[in-house]
Amino acid sequence: MAAITLQHVTKRFPDGTAAVRDADFTIEDGEFFILVGPSGCGKSTLLNMIVGLERPSEGVILVDDRRVDELDPKDRNMAMVFQSYAIYPHMSVRENMAFPLKLAKLSKDAVARRVDDAARLLELTGLLDRRPGTLSGGQRQRVAMGRALVREPAAFLMDEPLSNLDAKLRVQMRTEIARLQRRLGTTTVYVTHDQTEAMTLGDRVAVLRKGEIQQIGTPRELYAAPANLFVAGFIGSPAMNLLPARSEGGRLVLPMADVTLAADTPEAERLVVGIRPEHFVDVAEAGADDWPVFTVDVAVLEWLGADLYAYFDLPVDGLADLPADLDLDLHNARNGTLQVVARLSSTSGAVEGQPLRLAFDPHRVHVFDGGSGRRLTGVQRDRG
Repeated sequence: MAAITLQHVTKRFPDGTAAVRDADFTIEDGEFFILVGPSGCGKSTLLNMIVGLERPSEGVILVDDRRVDELDPKDRNMAMVFQSYAIYPHMSVRENMAFPLKLAKLSKDAVARRVDDAARLLELTGLLDRRPGTLSGGQRQRVAMGRALVREPAAFLMDEPLSNLDAKLRVQMRTEIARLQRRLGTTTVYVTHDQTEAMTLGDRVAVLRKGEIQQIGTPRELYAAPANLFVAGFIGSPAMNLLPARSEGGRLVLPMADVTLAADTPEAERLVVGIRPEHFVDVAEAGADDWPVFTVDVAVLEWLGADLYAYFDLPVDGLADLPADLDLDLHNARNGTLQVVARLSSTSGAVEGQPLRLAFDPHRVHVFDGGSGRRLTGVQRDRG
């Protein structure tokens, strides 16, 4: 096991593209640490620098206070699990798992012991003499994990290991990986573009955008107190609703209602308000509890068994005033309206094309600076 420290690490490619900018954080010994972000954000490049497949342009990488950024991958005692499995089709499961140990010239007894131990842990014992071509995707991924596991590395590095699996198998393998990591206690760095994987697996999560770390925290911290608009819109499913707003005489004016601003809210010329879908309620079913109430026409309903997603449009202004580089997900803005989604109980009486009275919890409203995107406050008070 090992603690991994990145000190102001930057990676620039020959064409001048900065894939990673000033990454500066520590992954604790035994921690399950997630790197998450959209495609092209730099998360795989960051992982490759840790394992040694890429060299930093600037900065230092330490493992247990020992500098490793100038070492070859084989000298870093790390094991990589790839998206493509990277197992040899002409070898049996046993031979695939034993391969790195034979390269390290371990004795036959040591190789057999480690392979058998890993196979038992991963429930591969009955498959050791089979070829990869006869295995399912989940079994092949477990073989790839077993080949990493037998090395007894200081750290596991996983680059989107579940992306090739179907949805059901992905959930199953996600649980298996979490259980395995908890049992072994090995430092693990896991790259994914799937925020659900990030939230369910990680002890801590680093959210990346355009090569820069936006926020590092526990899944609960990222959900409850996103540092900026990008994190707010990226973490959570369905995504947080983001609406332009303005401040008037200590009140926060939203497209459908208004609440009193918290006294310590910093000043900002432009504001964006975030409301998560689950913080709306159907007034007819749950009551309003003195929350702001408004009426909308339901455009689309999606029934998911336990939940009902109600989509509706709100008239908005000020969208054109928001900087383009905030990367706000405003693709559903049209003709002066913005699509909003409420996550309601499946027993709600909402009907497509009919009016629906909704309320929202003003204490769960997030307020962001519409210029910089940074979070200003997350707590509001009811007016009056």
